[in-house]
Amino acid sequence: MTRISMGILVALFSLSATADPEQAESEPAENLDVESAAAEQAAIAEALNNPLSSLWIMFIQNDTTLYEGDLVDSLGKSHLVQNTTLIQPVMPFQLTKNWKAIFRPVIPINSFETVDNLDVTTGTVPELTGTDFDRETGLGDIVLWSAFSNHYKPPFVWGFGPTVMLPTATDDKLGTGKYSAGPMALAISLTDDWIFGGVAQHWWSFAGDDSKNIDTSFGKVKTDRPDVNLTDFQYIVRYRYSAITNIGAAPNVQYNWETDELSLPLGFGFDTMGKIGRLPIKFGAEIHYYAVQDDDFGPDWRLRLYFVPVLPSPEWSKKAMF
Repeated sequence: MTRISMGILVALFSLSATADPEQAESEPAENLDVESAAAEQAAIAEALNNPLSSLWIMFIQNDTTLYEGDLVDSLGKSHLVQNTTLIQPVMPFQLTKNWKAIFRPVIPINSFETVDNLDVTTGTVPELTGTDFDRETGLGDIVLWSAFSNHYKPPFVWGFGPTVMLPTATDDKLGTGKYSAGPMALAISLTDDWIFGGVAQHWWSFAGDDSKNIDTSFGKVKTDRPDVNLTDFQYIVRYRYSAITNIGAAPNVQYNWETDELSLPLGFGFDTMGKIGRLPIKFGAEIHYYAVQDDDFGPDWRLRLYFVPVLPSPEWSKKAMF
């Protein structure tokens, strides 16, 4: 046997004696899988922070709100409880190479504890006062908003478009009874540490019912249905605690120009990422305290819970249509 052959045999024997090939290969593969999964989750969380990303999602939000005020006190109640579940499919489309459109219907399922002659959707108090309490549950007014943007990549994104409110409520107490429309705009800064921004919408009514029948202690009475002249501004303040977890909140400030009533909440909460099977989800919770509200009848505290599964995005939605 030559010296070269002997050297090869010695080298092969040394390698087989000092290393377990399966262990040497399996550990890096497992680490790679873990790192790949973490990186994928972080990338999805990053996209979910951007309302103008290419992700298709189903944003499900539930708000439980305690209403208080002089009217509630006079009726011998400590508070009234209103609950709204918002179902919001978010569907982005690539219009051109540079422009994107995002279509986001907001479908509310309302459950309102009301006084028979109190319109909780506007906070207005009719002249006749009944004292019967009732809970109405059903579909509210659906809002359709669309955003168009050519600045949809972080660190700064913005968009604008129309917002339309439809009188789809299944009961007079659950909606406005009006067709309303107006502008919407959003602007958000996404840095490594913070998320700042807001989404503004305004509606003016232009058609619909001018009156409605209400039940009072004096029987059914026809009253005027107020026009819609409403501003909603959702401000966003979140600290990025980690790649998948944020601390902060996004409450909705509202001003009713018809009644000159301001609702101004302050909020705190968190959101993070997880999975159900292979389905990525975002979930979070927020608590809002209303520092400013109407004295007669207005929100005092709100608990907001949300659950956001990520849906498979159709390939055609990522390709420019024009």
